[in-house]
Amino acid sequence: MIADYFWKIIFTALIIVGFVYWKDWRDQGKEYEGHVAAMAELLDHSDSAKPFNDDEAASRIFQSIYLLQKMEEHKGEKFSIDKIFEEAQEDSNNTKVVNNLLRDAFRQNYKKAKEYGLLEDEDAMSSLMDGTSTLIISGPWQGEELAVGHYISPNINDTISLHLTNRLLLPQSVKLAMQFADITNDVKERADRLKRAGILDVGSFDSIKQQYDTLRELSTRNN
Repeated sequence: MIADYFWKIIFTALIIVGFVYWKDWRDQGKEYEGHVAAMAELLDHSDSAKPFNDDEAASRIFQSIYLLQKMEEHKGEKFSIDKIFEEAQEDSNNTKVVNNLLRDAFRQNYKKAKEYGLLEDEDAMSSLMDGTSTLIISGPWQGEELAVGHYISPNINDTISLHLTNRLLLPQSVKLAMQFADITNDVKERADRLKRAGILDVGSFDSIKQQYDTLRELSTRNN
C-alpha cells in the first residue's frame, strides 16, 4: 500500500513537471513565432506599410536588431538569419527577391550590432526594443552615438533613402562623412541589385551608372 502510494506520488510529480516543461516549450515557440511575424511587419515595404520618413526607417532597423537578438537567444546554435527570413517570407508582402536583399542587409547590420557590443548591454537593448538610438558600447567607436546611414547616399539618389535594403548601422561621424562620398564600384553594384529587385527604377540606376562612369573617366585622365 505504502509503495503503491509512493509511486503514485512520483508518477503525479513527473506528469506535473513534464506539463510545466511542455508549457514552457510551447510558450517559447509561440514567442519565437511572434518575433518572426513582428519582423515581417517591420520589413514590409508595400505601399501602405513602408517607412514614411527617416526616423521611422531608423526605428524599424533598431527594433529588427532587437528581435533578431531575441530569436538568437531562443534558437542558440541553431540560429540562422537565412532561416528567419525564409519563415518571415510566409507573413511578408515583399517579393522573395526583395526579402533576400533585406536578409543580406540585416546580416551585415546584425554583425555590426555585435561588433558595437549592443547585444550584451541591457540599456542598449532596451533602446533598440523601443526603436531608438543608443551609444556604441565597445570597439573603436565606443561612446559614439549609433546611427543608421545609407549604402547609396540620398545625395547620389534620394528615391530609395527610406528602403531598409539601403540602410546600415554606423557611428554618427561615419554617417556624416558618407553623405558626401563619391560613387564607388560597390555603390554601382548595389544600385544594380536594387534595380533588378524592382526597388530602384531604371532611370535612377542609369543616372548612378553615368555618374560612376564620369568619375572613373576623370580619374583615368588625371592619372
